[in-house]
Amino acid sequence: MIRVKLRAWTASFRFPTFQSGYQPTLPVPPPSTIQGILSAAKGEPVYLTQLPYVGYIFKSSGKGVDLEKIYALGKVETDIMKREFHYNAELYLYLPDEWKQYFKRPRYQLLLGRSSDLAIVEEIKENISLDEKEAPLGGTVVPIELGVPGMVHALVVEYDYSTVPRRAKLVKPFVVLPYPKTAAEKRRQTTRGFYDSELGIGVYLHRWSR
Repeated sequence: MIRVKLRAWTASFRFPTFQSGYQPTLPVPPPSTIQGILSAAKGEPVYLTQLPYVGYIFKSSGKGVDLEKIYALGKVETDIMKREFHYNAELYLYLPDEWKQYFKRPRYQLLLGRSSDLAIVEEIKENISLDEKEAPLGGTVVPIELGVPGMVHALVVEYDYSTVPRRAKLVKPFVVLPYPKTAAEKRRQTTRGFYDSELGIGVYLHRWSR
């Protein structure tokens, strides 16, 4: 297993229940964003349901609000919209070894959300070994069946890129777990699973190929 560390000045992940007006960001990237990052790195559509496993942890230094000028389609009117974003963002990806070659030389730009959220590959670490123990999860999404309390959202796991426009291929409900910062949050989000002792956080490995 390898662990890829991406870093970006900003990151933003569309909140599925907000279509207009103020645009908050999800606290962590949805699986479809991970699909986009892997596809950009490899240079072709990647489907998470074909991978043996994928895990990720996201954290940032905080959030801010940007003012964005938007143009109405086919009209001359413009408007100003408030858009929330993460700053000083880090994303850790846990992937099979063969993904080292794609992140060593990504084919396209890697984005943590929108086109302005450019990311760089800061580190690729090999021979990652995860312990099994009670550990706090966070900076990720987990299935409801895991029993960890948190905000629940229906999120796209992956899009079908064989059609134009793309269409959602798989949508599932998830518990969205922000990166835990307090002792109470760590206790609430603790469950038995894999643990990255170097980062001090639990890692949930999604296995949608099963």
